[in-house]
Amino acid sequence: MPDETDDWAALLAQCSPEVAALVTGADEVVRRTDPDVVRVVWPHQKTVGYGVGPKKMSEHYAYLAVHPRHVNLGCNYGAHLDDGGLLEGDGQSMRKTTVRSTDDLADPRLVPLLRAARHERLTALGRG
Repeated sequence: MPDETDDWAALLAQCSPEVAALVTGADEVVRRTDPDVVRVVWPHQKTVGYGVGPKKMSEHYAYLAVHPRHVNLGCNYGAHLDDGGLLEGDGQSMRKTTVRSTDDLADPRLVPLLRAARHERLTALGRG
C-alpha cells in the first residue's frame, strides 16, 4: 500500500512545473498555518484534503483541487465562514478560491480563513 509521501509524489508528477509550484505553495500555507494538520492525498482524483483527522466527510476543513492551469484552494464548510470576500461558489457548504499564481497565496485573508475553517471543524466535532 502506498504511503502519503508516495501519493504526494504521484500527484506532483501529474502536474506541469507551474501547477506543481502552486500545489506545493498552497500546501505550505496550509501546513504552516496548522502544523498539526492531517493531510490526505488522492493522486487519482488530483485532490488533497486537510483536516483535524483523516475522515474526508467530517474531519476535513480545506482541500486542494488540481487543474491543468490552476489550483482551487477551498474550505469544506466555507459557506459558514466569514471569508472577507475571498471565496467563491454557491453550494450549501463548499467554497473555493482559484490560485493562478503564487502571489495569490499571499492574500492576507487566506491564513485567517484557514484558521477559522479549522476552528469551525473542531467546534462542530465537539473538540474546540
